Amino acid sequence: MVREKLEIGMFSSMYSQMNGSAHATRFLCETIAELGHNVHVFAPRITYDSKKPKNLHFHDLGGARVAKKTGLVLSAPIQKIFKCDYNDLDIAHIQTHASIGVLGVNWAKKQGIPMVGSHHSPLTFYTAQYVPIIGKLLVKNDLIWKWERFLLDKYDLCHTPTKTKKDMLLDYKFKEPIVALTNGIRDFYFSNVEENGIKEKYNIVGKKVLLYVSRLSPEKHPIRIIKTFKNIKEKVPNAHLLMVGSEGPSTEAVKKIVDNNKYKDFVSFAGRVPFEDLLRLYKTADVSCLWSLIEAEGLVLLEAMAQGTPSVGTNASGIANIIRHGETGYLADNLKQFEDYVVKLLKDDDLRKEFGKNARNIAENYRLKEIAKIWIKLYKFTLEELYPLRYYRKERKKRVELVKEFVKDLPNVYF
Repeated sequence: MVREKLEIGMFSSMYSQMNGSAHATRFLCETIAELGHNVHVFAPRITYDSKKPKNLHFHDLGGARVAKKTGLVLSAPIQKIFKCDYNDLDIAHIQTHASIGVLGVNWAKKQGIPMVGSHHSPLTFYTAQYVPIIGKLLVKNDLIWKWERFLLDKYDLCHTPTKTKKDMLLDYKFKEPIVALTNGIRDFYFSNVEENGIKEKYNIVGKKVLLYVSRLSPEKHPIRIIKTFKNIKEKVPNAHLLMVGSEGPSTEAVKKIVDNNKYKDFVSFAGRVPFEDLLRLYKTADVSCLWSLIEAEGLVLLEAMAQGTPSVGTNASGIANIIRHGETGYLADNLKQFEDYVVKLLKDDDLRKEFGKNARNIAENYRLKEIAKIWIKLYKFTLEELYPLRYYRKERKKRVELVKEFVKDLPNVYF
């Protein structure tokens, strides 16, 4: 008999980092806790700078910070793999698949509880950046994909934030059942905000603003966006590119090019801004953008949509499921298309207003409180239906059939 209020273990190696996947994990934990369930977070170097819901519990695993600018922490809690400080969980939800993922798998097996795993961003695209020598070797020999396939195969149910991300996993021979369900965004992204001098503060008065919000990392291609914007500026004389985001491997390169005389009059870098400013910038911007080939979802686009701002992004994994081409913005196959679409939106006030209204309406489907309720249903379904099948080693086909039938009436879930 599954209890009404669950005890959920969240395992994440990047809970306190500054990136989209970490934000998605934190906000989901907070929202589920606010719904009355107990959420236990197992992560390294946990930091928390806001009021914590009473049902949210932290279990800090320690770890060494290896990249100050990105907040990347490596944790190998070998001493805790078979001994953890909480033994009454109903289910384990594993958000990352390196050392903390191993901890989650071993502990779930020891406790005899089911496992759900979320696959956000493929490690193979990031390992070489942060662990250069070993990382390149692992990527070259396809060992990262093999490791992730090995670990995800142990879960009762796998999750990705978007359909295109699920398709990617299937292309790399990951096994069903895999459900696609948005990470969602918190209600505060829908807040009604006024400009309150935000244009003056960021020196964008009288400008048509393209807003780029992202961690500054090579896979987000900030330098390519800056160089492409030079062509946009030639077609829209009052266009301005405002870049906002936490520091990353590309920070110094971005600062250097923004200070270059060729760009400094129409490109500015604000760095990490206060949350109140971010909301006002989403609201004030004419168009938001994201150029990445490996997004899990592209939460910054959803955040902009919640403020009624259209977007232009890559027609690629994740983003292709967020931007509705010709309705809330445009999906570009290359940077020339990106340039043309941005110019089209900046020049056409009526079209931009129409797309912005559509974006705001569609964003309502991504409210995290409703997404969290779906997660509770998935947890209970996994406890009642899926875990017994794996425990008694029933064939995987039966699990797949059960998931397909169960999710067909759930909103926002794709199988």
